[in-house]
Amino acid sequence: MPRLSNAAVITTNAILVLIGLATLCFSVYLFIAGPSECQRFIQNPLIVTATLLFFISSLGLIAALYDNYIIITLYLFFLFLSILLTLIFSIFIFLVTNASAGKAFSDKGIGNVKTGDLQNWIGDHFLQGKNWEGIKRCMADSSVCKFRPRDVDFDAKHLTHVKFGCCRPPVECGFEAKNATFWTVPATSTAAITGDCKTWSNTQSQLCYSCETCKVGVYKGIRKRWRILLVFNLLLILLVVLLYSCGCCVRKNNRVPWKRRFL
Repeated sequence: MPRLSNAAVITTNAILVLIGLATLCFSVYLFIAGPSECQRFIQNPLIVTATLLFFISSLGLIAALYDNYIIITLYLFFLFLSILLTLIFSIFIFLVTNASAGKAFSDKGIGNVKTGDLQNWIGDHFLQGKNWEGIKRCMADSSVCKFRPRDVDFDAKHLTHVKFGCCRPPVECGFEAKNATFWTVPATSTAAITGDCKTWSNTQSQLCYSCETCKVGVYKGIRKRWRILLVFNLLLILLVVLLYSCGCCVRKNNRVPWKRRFL
């Protein structure tokens, strides 16, 4: 069992060290090359995550390879901290992506410590001010709204939430699609062009990025991806707990030899 635990810790951490190093190199490359508006959103989180992954995995690898009791203890401490933080983050994701749960836990707390408005956290954080301006520039710079000229199927079933809300005029406007990139007002239309219908532009750098329907689409897209992230986090917690258990076996196995070295 001790050998199996050591092998599991060494193998897993060796893989994680390589992943962390590769991610860190990519993050540094983005920083040096001058990231685009889209890349700025992931640059800092990517650097922090890659650094922590490389640091913690290196501790585990060194501890298992050299049977160092002190380092394995530090490794387990950081691993436990990672489990705790990932669990807290997962609970937060669940609350901000679930309307009923977010509403139930909004403005709750003890004394002056409150949870805030969890129900509308995504909208308040991403769809307002400079964050929303950054997202709009990111969409304009990216290929999110790049259609082929022959694409004419703009049904919501065949488009992502972002494309349906940001890359085409709202359905209620009744605009006609000449092709995938150009829409016109019907000659027979008598409806007043107001709201999002007035905001729409055939200019590829504008489209409906300033529309309320675009904000709704981005909101739904973020919520969907965060729910996927929640599932990933839960699987990650399971993996780290198993790794933590193996690490505890390695620490227990190294306790007696470590004591003898100082006798």
